[in-house]
Amino acid sequence: MILTGILAVVAIPKMFDKSAFAARATRDYVASSLRYAQKSAIAMRRNVCVSVGTASLAVTHAAAAGSDQACAASTVANPATGAPFAGTSYESGSSVAVAVSVMFDALGRPLSAPSTPVATTLAISVTGHATPITIEPETGAVR
Repeated sequence: MILTGILAVVAIPKMFDKSAFAARATRDYVASSLRYAQKSAIAMRRNVCVSVGTASLAVTHAAAAGSDQACAASTVANPATGAPFAGTSYESGSSVAVAVSVMFDALGRPLSAPSTPVATTLAISVTGHATPITIEPETGAVR
C-alpha cells in the first residue's frame, strides 16, 4: 500500500511529463550536431557553420578551403537521414535559450567570424536542462 502511494506521488507524474525528456533530447541533438560539424570541418578542410536557432538548427560549409572563407548556402548532410541539415527542428516542446552561430575552421577550432578565433569558452543552454553545452576555444571540443 505504501509502495503504491509512493509510486502515485513520485513516478506516475514523471511518466506523463515529457518536457524533461524533450529537453535532454534537444541538448543531445544540438551537442551531437556541433560535434559532427567540427568533424566535418576537419574532414572537408574548410569552414563549417552551425546556426543554432531557438527552434531548429542548420549546418552549412564554405565553398572553398581557407579560414577566411564565409559559409555558403551549401548544407552538410545529416548522417542519420542523408537529408541536409537545414532547419532541422528540435524535439516537440523544447527550445534553445538563445540563438547562436558557431563556425569551425579546418583544424576544428571555433571561430566567431572567418579568421577570428573564439577567445573564451562558448556555452549554449537548452531551456529546461540544467547543463549547458560548452565548446572549448582552442580545441573545439564539444561537451
